[in-house]
Amino acid sequence: MAELPLLQAVVFDAGGTLVRLDFEWLSTMLAGLGVTADVAAVRRAEVRGRRMYDLAAASPKHKHLRPSFSPLGSSVPTEAYFAGMLEALGCRHPVLEEAMALMFEKARPPSLLWGRAVEGAREMLDALPALGLRACCVSNSDGRAEHHLIVCGVREGLEFVVDSQLVGIEKPDPRIFQIALERMGVAPGHAVYVGDIRSVDEVGSASAGMHFVLMDGDGTYGREGGLSVAHMQDLPAYLAAHFRTPVARVNLSAGP
Repeated sequence: MAELPLLQAVVFDAGGTLVRLDFEWLSTMLAGLGVTADVAAVRRAEVRGRRMYDLAAASPKHKHLRPSFSPLGSSVPTEAYFAGMLEALGCRHPVLEEAMALMFEKARPPSLLWGRAVEGAREMLDALPALGLRACCVSNSDGRAEHHLIVCGVREGLEFVVDSQLVGIEKPDPRIFQIALERMGVAPGHAVYVGDIRSVDEVGSASAGMHFVLMDGDGTYGREGGLSVAHMQDLPAYLAAHFRTPVARVNLSAGP
């Protein structure tokens, strides 16, 4: 049986991974436009937004952006993400456009569209040191990634935050992951990236030589055979089961 790979560091995405869309606000906003969608329905529909973003990022008109790829934050794919989610909830013209405009407005400073901590994220971050794992964040953002994390209570436990707006490189460009790895002094093969958008997070981290774990709440979005977790609080145990971690390695070699 092959030995499990050694893991030393966990690098997290921010939006959709440590902090999430304000599904509660979205449900209320849609109700004001005459669309009935409870929080659970909005959460389910968000997965279709990811799929539509992946399709937009892979379309021929975006191919010229490679090898830097098409970042989450460029206008067309982001519109595809929002529209895919809203259409899954039954939004059609002109309500679709009205809802999208309100979402873009909510995303502009000083308000936060990704304004709530992912359930279990705080507990998960508190549990990682017991495995001897280091942690940081790499995010495509507007310069406020660290602010989002602080407001949502999930900044503590992360050594630093790499924000695409501040470093001038966006995922899935592997260089933004390399910034974090070099700062930590960790080899790519000893690090895992945890994210939620396959065409950005999975493609980018793989290009950088890292392992990848997908946040896949309902188990329908990930690729067959790929590493994924449904709930953030399950991540420490999942990593311990799929990798050798520093604390487990020390314990294993300590003897009686």
